[in-house]
Amino acid sequence: MKRMLVLLVLPLVFGLPLPAAGQGDRATTVAKILTTGALWGKDFPAAVASLYAWSRVGEPAFAIFPDRVVGVTPFKTPDAGKPSQAALSEALSQARPSPTPAFVELLKGLAGRPLPLQSEVVPFFDDDSYRVALAGAGLQLLAPGLTVEQVETLIGKPDIVTKQLIQSDRDRRPVILTLHSYADGTIVFAESDWAPRPGLIDRVILNVPVLSGVVFKGGQ
Repeated sequence: MKRMLVLLVLPLVFGLPLPAAGQGDRATTVAKILTTGALWGKDFPAAVASLYAWSRVGEPAFAIFPDRVVGVTPFKTPDAGKPSQAALSEALSQARPSPTPAFVELLKGLAGRPLPLQSEVVPFFDDDSYRVALAGAGLQLLAPGLTVEQVETLIGKPDIVTKQLIQSDRDRRPVILTLHSYADGTIVFAESDWAPRPGLIDRVILNVPVLSGVVFKGGQ
């Protein structure tokens, strides 16, 4: 598909509009990306395994940062996010569904074990909101120093490239994300203009309903 550059002004979301769940080519692309080990850190399987819990609490997407997983739903205060945090903790304690064949190998090390993730409510820099997140000691979810160039070498060019402007209530310049979208927007690799150097991947945004349906049997 021809590469495009578009400017989006979307102050409170992580990425592109979320498509409806699908099968076929998109599922194949998703499996290729999520099982390309050079993209991810040692604890990435735990983030994938948490999809079922995020799906059960109705979160539409989350962002994988190097050391945490952060939901897209903004809250004005920490207390406002606590019910969602409690619901996510409850969902994480429930039995996980079996993975589909493409993800058995990725998730085999977590079979029958609790995930090394704890839910919390965290301040979110981009828009000064609070978000529900999953974190843990020493987590490594993305490959260290992952760059756009490495992503494209491993999985090819994105379907589309867009920019997202995120305003905050503070007197500082906004965050501008460059979004590299794959599999119809199901997986988005994002750069931030606040990064220490251009080209670094700041976060990877995953569509929860679509991916839950691809990763788990009878998902969603």
